[in-house]
Amino acid sequence: MTATTRPLDPAVTLVDEASVASDDLAPGTLVGEFLVEAARSHGGFAVVYLATQLGTGRPVALKVLRRRLAASTRILARFQQEAAALRGLAHPHLVEIVGVGDLPDGRPYLAMEWIEGRTLKEELRARGALSAAEALAVLEEIGGALSAAHALGIVHRDVKAQNIMAIPRGGWFTTRLVDLGIAKLLEPERLGRDPIFTQSSVLGTPGSMAPEQIAGRPVDARTDVYALGLLLYEMLTGQPAFQADDLIELEELQLFAPPPRASDLVPVPPGVDAAIARCLEKSPDARYPSVAALLAELRAAPLAAREEAPAGEAAALHVGVQIEGSDGEDEIDAAAFDDAEAVLAMARRAAADAGLVPVVDGGGVLVGATALPGDPEGSRAARARLVRAARALEATIAARPRPSPAVQVALVLHAAPARVQGAPGRQRFQGGELLRVGAWTAAHRGGGLTITPAARAGLDEG
Repeated sequence: MTATTRPLDPAVTLVDEASVASDDLAPGTLVGEFLVEAARSHGGFAVVYLATQLGTGRPVALKVLRRRLAASTRILARFQQEAAALRGLAHPHLVEIVGVGDLPDGRPYLAMEWIEGRTLKEELRARGALSAAEALAVLEEIGGALSAAHALGIVHRDVKAQNIMAIPRGGWFTTRLVDLGIAKLLEPERLGRDPIFTQSSVLGTPGSMAPEQIAGRPVDARTDVYALGLLLYEMLTGQPAFQADDLIELEELQLFAPPPRASDLVPVPPGVDAAIARCLEKSPDARYPSVAALLAELRAAPLAAREEAPAGEAAALHVGVQIEGSDGEDEIDAAAFDDAEAVLAMARRAAADAGLVPVVDGGGVLVGATALPGDPEGSRAARARLVRAARALEATIAARPRPSPAVQVALVLHAAPARVQGAPGRQRFQGGELLRVGAWTAAHRGGGLTITPAARAGLDEG
């Protein structure tokens, strides 16, 4: 299947082959049986376009390997080898491969079904953390898709909430696992081909990479089991298992830090806690030998959580530090990082002085929380004290020496129901509305201090 560019009718822009001199394909380019409509995303490995399949009118996602990568004979051969394998992979919770081919300049492409919906990451932001039963239902779907891939000798290597589409179905959703572009053949000889890459090729996303990926060691199906443990933790708690301010620190956590317990944040069955811990073992030999083994153990685990703490009112201070340009390709000088660290250090001291227990600390975010007294007078006094502490922190941050113009700081003080156990200063927050941090901070990320009406409840001051 060869890509050409030609006008289909007067409404289609005439594009000649010179238009593929850059990585981007212009709207109106005919790629095999697919007509390019628009570029939708630019990744490190490929550019993804919305295209239309001729004859059927079906929308497809057209993934085209980047030119600099296609220049490598080994990478090109690997992409083509994987495309051949993926075409034989069919599962209701795995994105469907519609076609494969090459552009005139040799860049290969992969055409996949176009899925309407939002990613599981976006779904979690909107819904908040899932219950154990809900999270396990999602894991059944994604685990089934991975088991089908593993049966063909393919390991995904980048299983994460951003690579799972949540497709609305009634009041709930079903899922599709996508972005198999960095999937790796475990046994290329099954397709009658020789191995193209060594098993030590490092591919993946740091936040979802297993220790062996980071270290460049061989990978297998147990690498995806590790990622499923990270995914299960995130679905249950609404936040990543490991968070850090930079790539090196994040990799060190994946390599050396003990697995966090979801039950420290939300009530989950002990068996689920144990399953996550086994998935996140540093050595692949200590993990579940397969996705099927993981799912079998989770099915057998009782879904009744440990006894929940009673829900009561609590307050939390969210400090978010964003370095402008950190999501793009612009270079960020060391002074910006130093300034961001200084702000977070100020926030940690202020939170500790105010009696706030750290709930989140990493990735440029600090969230400290405390239970509020049940009696109205005590609650008003505690709220007033927290308002003063938040305003004092805002003033301290504003007056810091040598602030970097690239560093933006947003503070949000909020109150909401939460389930809390333990004495003041040693409290453990196990769930509740307050821990759905994204729901009450999303509208207040522009900088400065926001004290929500819920946090001011009962106070006379504005």
